[in-house]
Amino acid sequence: MKKVSIIVPVYNGEATIARCLDSLLTQTYPCLEILVIDDGSSDRTRSVLEPYRGRIHLLCQTHSGVAAARNMGLQRAAGDFLLFVDADDFLGCDCVERVVQKQRESGADLVRFSYQLVYPDGRIQEPIDSFTEEVFLPKAAFTEQIYPYFLSSIRFNAVWATLYPRELLAGLTFPTSMKTAEDAAFSLEVYTRAQSVLLSMDAVYFYVQTPTGLTRRGLGLLDKYRANLQLSGYLLEKLRVWGMDSFPNRLKTYLRPLMLTIHKLRRLLQE
Repeated sequence: MKKVSIIVPVYNGEATIARCLDSLLTQTYPCLEILVIDDGSSDRTRSVLEPYRGRIHLLCQTHSGVAAARNMGLQRAAGDFLLFVDADDFLGCDCVERVVQKQRESGADLVRFSYQLVYPDGRIQEPIDSFTEEVFLPKAAFTEQIYPYFLSSIRFNAVWATLYPRELLAGLTFPTSMKTAEDAAFSLEVYTRAQSVLLSMDAVYFYVQTPTGLTRRGLGLLDKYRANLQLSGYLLEKLRVWGMDSFPNRLKTYLRPLMLTIHKLRRLLQE
């Protein structure tokens, strides 16, 4: 049986990390290792994690950001497959079993599965970009059905809700110079390396929507703009590799940081 490593970075997650870990420890798939990387939390996160010792691998670092935390997990993971789970999210009890079965049946390099949004008032709903059918995409289809999303949306940016074979990620790390969108930079390289992907309708990842304060909103907006400028540089390089280096695509790439920032600002103003 193939081992699956689940990498969970956490920073000041005292309110959510227990629910996350409980969902991982009750998975129906038996061959798991759970790596929790505490990114120098200053709250009670470490105390909450103590009762889980022996059932998880707890790694600690000084506060260096989510990219560095995930990189530590990548270095220590011993599984045949990897999953990333954020500390405030959780999985359905048969998530790992279902996505491993999907990979075994399809032979796809990547299995990208659907998710559900969880709101503070308890509401759960599917996002507007849910997959409407299960599709196996070979490399030849990426130019039309995967890569364009990196130019105009964030559909494939997140690293959670994806099963990765460990060998595909060999030598790959998250850029620690980016305060946000580091997952998008990572995903650009992953989808460049991958030869196939299965898009699954199974909504077995629960993405928790958490409010942020006004100060963090302002910082987040500026950080996001700067990070997306850096991401545009990575994307311009990939356009050449993908054979998509046309003027319209370069223009979309140049405009992308501004459009994403405007979109985020509109969302903040509506809250």
